[in-house]
Amino acid sequence: MPPVVAEAAELVTHPLAILLLLPFIIIFLWAAWLELHRWWRHGPARNKRAAFPFDPTAPSYEPPDDATQTPGPAGTTKSEENAQMTDAKTQIDETVKANDVVLYMKGTRDMPQCGFSSRVAGVLNFMGVDYKDINVLDDENVRQGIKDYADWPTIPQLYVKGEFVGGCDIITEMTLSGELDQLFDQNGVSYDKEAADKIREANA
Repeated sequence: MPPVVAEAAELVTHPLAILLLLPFIIIFLWAAWLELHRWWRHGPARNKRAAFPFDPTAPSYEPPDDATQTPGPAGTTKSEENAQMTDAKTQIDETVKANDVVLYMKGTRDMPQCGFSSRVAGVLNFMGVDYKDINVLDDENVRQGIKDYADWPTIPQLYVKGEFVGGCDIITEMTLSGELDQLFDQNGVSYDKEAADKIREANA
């Protein structure tokens, strides 16, 4: 055996080298097992994102906040604007605490007016969740107030038992991982478990 090959073989079989490589080997075997387990349960992966409840006809573009702000009525003072915003936040707080599930969205559950709102409403509708939908386009103070209330810059926003859960991306991830089911179970919110499983199967 050439000296270089012999030295390389000796290095690889050195106890320290084996100790350093062991975590990577374990991670590789664990990942392989997970993939085999997923394949055994669900079969070969297929890209079925289109099967996820979503209205492709709803516009998804949301202009920057400064482009969507409309000037207030002539003569409106700063103190009046602040009072209106305070009233909006009070209204929001009362709404999210008075209802088990609340979705602040653009449009309504039956007629969403943006793609992101359509996706979250579609999930809740498909899972048979009883929720209150609030159209932020009806009131500019509520539209801005909900962003300040949750300290979250985008809409839609989902609330469960008075607590902010997240927007479109978070709700999508929680639905596919089963975390949304767990959240509903923990808070006594009724939903169709079979429908939730169907969403995950369609997106496996």
